[in-house]
Amino acid sequence: MKLSKLTSGNIFNLTHYARFSFFVVLISACSRSSDIAVQSMKMDLPADQQSFSEELLSGELTDLKITHKAIVGPAMQKFVFSEQNTDMFIFIKGNGQLKADSIKFDVCPESIAIPIASDSFSLEIPDGEVLHFVRFSKQLTTSDQEDIKKFNLDNKYQVFFRRFSECEPYTEKIKSPNTVSRTVLPADIIPRVSLGTVEVPGPDEVGAHEHPMLEQLFLGLAGNDITVHAGDKSVGLKEYSILHIPLGSSHWAEVVGNKKMYYMWMDFFITKEGQEWLKTHKPVSTGKNKK
Repeated sequence: MKLSKLTSGNIFNLTHYARFSFFVVLISACSRSSDIAVQSMKMDLPADQQSFSEELLSGELTDLKITHKAIVGPAMQKFVFSEQNTDMFIFIKGNGQLKADSIKFDVCPESIAIPIASDSFSLEIPDGEVLHFVRFSKQLTTSDQEDIKKFNLDNKYQVFFRRFSECEPYTEKIKSPNTVSRTVLPADIIPRVSLGTVEVPGPDEVGAHEHPMLEQLFLGLAGNDITVHAGDKSVGLKEYSILHIPLGSSHWAEVVGNKKMYYMWMDFFITKEGQEWLKTHKPVSTGKNKK
């Protein structure tokens, strides 16, 4: 192939083109970074498969690994944990039993288990059941590891276990009076992490808000069918799907018609001080704590 001779005009044009291309790539990269990452889980296992595992939102949060796993009973699986990580198990479908040392819990859809002072536990799935859960394994900083030792002195949990329906309700200004919100994992059980649920029939919405002090995930629970907006982007979030809110974006969620909003929010705070955000959640008074 014959190459044309470079002139000063050619060089100017090439330089101009290179600069233009750089800005196009830069603008494109910025645009992609504001997209809302969402992934649906594979809930149907092949008939001949006894277990299944998939990684979710790979690379979205650098210190967090998210794995969806399904196990067909009868089966038993043991898990061993590291001091460098904290692990949260969110059970979304099916039933089983969790054993940690001498403690046993009956796990069911919409329950959570977190090993605190236990180095391992096992899950037993009975015949005829398919247990689906999502495991969140978060790296701990040196400061986190020191904090969690202090937490253990106060809360005495060997395994933190809760069913969502039993968790403390709260209200928030950005939500309608019809909304049922619950704090599933309060602050200072594990460092810089808090979880909760939001449930309301349509039509309704969670109002626009921002929280640059934390990374947030939404996990669609059974029956959830909503639209999530962040900046100028919108995406649907169905049941058994997980979504990452772009950091610092103004975002809101809506449910239309006779559909249902039912998701878990998962807050991963950048600093301990950022947990002050949780003071916007006002616990609902019950008969037990009324004066």
